[in-house]
Amino acid sequence: MGCGSGFLGVLNGLLAAVFAIAGIGLAIYGSCSTYLILISNSEMIIRDYGTIVPSVMTVIFGLALIIFVFLGCCGVCRESTCCMETYSAFLILLALSHFALGAYCTMVYYNGKHGNLERQIQNDLTSRVANYKYKASPMDDVQKWLKCCGVKRPEQEYEDLDKFSPNGNQLPATCCDNLLICNYDSSDRYYKNCLSSVYELTIYTNVIIGFVSLGIGAVELIAALLGICLSCCIWRNRSVAVWR
Repeated sequence: MGCGSGFLGVLNGLLAAVFAIAGIGLAIYGSCSTYLILISNSEMIIRDYGTIVPSVMTVIFGLALIIFVFLGCCGVCRESTCCMETYSAFLILLALSHFALGAYCTMVYYNGKHGNLERQIQNDLTSRVANYKYKASPMDDVQKWLKCCGVKRPEQEYEDLDKFSPNGNQLPATCCDNLLICNYDSSDRYYKNCLSSVYELTIYTNVIIGFVSLGIGAVELIAALLGICLSCCIWRNRSVAVWR
């Protein structure tokens, strides 16, 4: 390798390391957000509004990025034009996919109006509270993971809770940090309502995914161009060596 090729090789290697970290981060963040949306959004909300799609796509793109990194590292280490060109082509496709996901999330969740979504979330949580004494787990999961209590006014929504609670709780145990005993005057009680928590989780998670996707897509496009440049340098150096 000449000086120019060596510099491009180092630069591509550094970007591959960055992509490996980014891919792991995307996969972890996407998995966590997928789980939280699954427990906080009803099947109808997920089906009608597609709130889980960005998180699932983030996991897929993160895993794909990790796979492509190995291909890029192989191309740099072995000076393989075939590997570098394939790596660059896949990066371009992945960058376009990230741009599409980022544009969708920013248009729908950042600039859009979500009154219908908020009302549907409220209806869903109200139904969970109404059925709490028969099936507590759907609302308990939301309150435990999002550290919230009730839909809007837990004192009214759970006013009959102490009649069937085995511990005499005035509020569900998941409304307090200790997860055992919870009353109106408990010091570790959660005061934020779950309507705000679920709505903010749904919107802000997808907004974050949108902006991150746009940023990663731009870096992937730059890395793809650098990979093509490195492939051209390797090909040129080999051609010069043959003619000599």
